Amino acid sequence: MKKYFFLLSVAAVAMTACTNESNEYVGSSEAREITFSPITQNMTRATSDGATFNDDYTIKVAAYDITNSREFFAVTDFTKGATYWSASPAKYWPLSATNISFLGYTEFTGTSATFTNTQTLALTMTDNSTAQKDLMYACGYGAVTMDGTNGLTFPEKVDMTFKHAQAWIAFTVNADETTSGKITLKSITLNGAKYSGTYTVTHANWNSTTAADHSVSGAWSSIATSSNIAVPGWTEAAVAKADAGVAVGNGLLVVPDDTENTNDFTSFTITYKLDSKEYTYTYTPTSLDLQQGKKYTYNITFRLHEILINPSVTDWGSGSSTNINVI
Repeated sequence: MKKYFFLLSVAAVAMTACTNESNEYVGSSEAREITFSPITQNMTRATSDGATFNDDYTIKVAAYDITNSREFFAVTDFTKGATYWSASPAKYWPLSATNISFLGYTEFTGTSATFTNTQTLALTMTDNSTAQKDLMYACGYGAVTMDGTNGLTFPEKVDMTFKHAQAWIAFTVNADETTSGKITLKSITLNGAKYSGTYTVTHANWNSTTAADHSVSGAWSSIATSSNIAVPGWTEAAVAKADAGVAVGNGLLVVPDDTENTNDFTSFTITYKLDSKEYTYTYTPTSLDLQQGKKYTYNITFRLHEILINPSVTDWGSGSSTNINVI
């Protein structure tokens, strides 16, 4: 019996078998597309914001062939499909036993991204104060393995857990029963924070063939000078009493300097109206240090203090007393 071997790099082609011949496929009867299953690492400290990756985010990924010591593919966009993130045109696993490492990041307000294989990644983020894109990064690992004598096993998808490179400062506003509806919040301005810099990602154990060895971390440098930025997404409105307060826009994503003894902002200024007259109140928190991947929420409650009058009367002073006799 004659046997024909088909090595297929993109898609398997089926052929009608005759009585004296058969089709045998090297690896699999269909090529396996490389897809990603991203999740977002929870923000910590004041508030967790969940681990669901935004469906609208594009992941930019580079891949390195550990087994053959060469680039597997350069930076490629992966977008949300039916279930996982995939490229267009699709990327496929090799039809040989191969170990591949991945390093990726989300779209950001920037000018450049430089990969060194999948070992390091340098991202230059320009002013993000308006765009407020959530710069995230992650590593991944996948292996095509030999199953028995001739068959191959392919990963269904590559899991990537993304970390936040910035810190998130959020605000909520509330009022007590007496104050509800009497104060109008015009804006909250975060003072002295930074919104640009260079972020360098290091992929530890990038060439390991053990998935658990792979980890990723990042550090900021060349951080820009500070700015005073009003929290976007808030429309001037009266502050009503609410069970959990009302979120002021989406807060602000800022660049932390990663140094505990250096302040990452200076204060925030609340601009409000009472009886249609505008006032400002500037608050300086006890701690001004921020850390990557952490969310800091300031819950602001307005309490009016009624003006009360406590009247008293100045007693009559002593004047002169004159006696008059009427004749």
